Amino acid sequence: MDNIDWNDLRYVVAVAREGSAAAAARTMSVSHATVLRRVAAIEQGIGAALFDRLPTGYVPSEIGRTLVEVGESFERALIDTHRRIEARTAELSGVVRLTTTDSLAHCVVPTLLTGLHARYPAMVVELVITNSRLDLARRDADVALRPTTVPPENWVGMRLAHNDFGLFAAPGFLAERAEMSWADYEWVMPDGESGGNPISTWLRSQVPSARVVATANSFLALRELAVKGLGAAPLPMFMAGSDLKAIAPVPRTATGDLWVLTHPDMRRSARIQAFMEHIAAGVRAMRRTIESELNA
Repeated sequence: MDNIDWNDLRYVVAVAREGSAAAAARTMSVSHATVLRRVAAIEQGIGAALFDRLPTGYVPSEIGRTLVEVGESFERALIDTHRRIEARTAELSGVVRLTTTDSLAHCVVPTLLTGLHARYPAMVVELVITNSRLDLARRDADVALRPTTVPPENWVGMRLAHNDFGLFAAPGFLAERAEMSWADYEWVMPDGESGGNPISTWLRSQVPSARVVATANSFLALRELAVKGLGAAPLPMFMAGSDLKAIAPVPRTATGDLWVLTHPDMRRSARIQAFMEHIAAGVRAMRRTIESELNA
């Protein structure tokens, strides 16, 4: 162990996570040769291979798994130290990394950030737009604004509003099907992580023989498909507009809530507290566009 450069462990952990030296190099923004050289330095120092080089990728050996655990522990310690130092900073300035979905980023977040800049001009927001859940413990983001039925364990925050849904279609689409039941319409449906939402399960139970003409893992994409008349779509109420007509509400038992969340250590940061309180107040002021009395 005296021959191990602790900085090299970052490369071992990255290769184990990504499954190859090339993928690890892309993640770390270094060359493929650099990753191979750093891993080889440890292997030479301890006299043992850290990975089995298989056609399907790099698989950690027994000693490799041990060093990956050590590297991850060291990484967590550094992240925790950084978080604790930052949490003591009382200045309402600096960067806040906000993760949210594409639909919220398009329809809700711009209004929130406009008000934030006017109130805290020294605060810089880095938007991380993804429909996948990020790891706040690893500082993939500082704050999450996301719809969920149950917040992830060890995240803390505030429930802001019901994330109400409705069924929508373009006026022309409905006019051509005036004599039809909406269960017989063509549909554009959520897929991927969006497809795992309770709304998807409920809708498919209502229209088990639905003619699905397209799927997408983005409600923004589903909305555009509905506007073009490809099919009817389930959408959050905050995405409704004059170019779509509501067909029916969706019961709240099939939807979740909108939450603003952070890691427990970060809530002690004055900057994060101020940011979350502003987001919470802004969302609650927009509740009429997010919630619907029809869904209660």
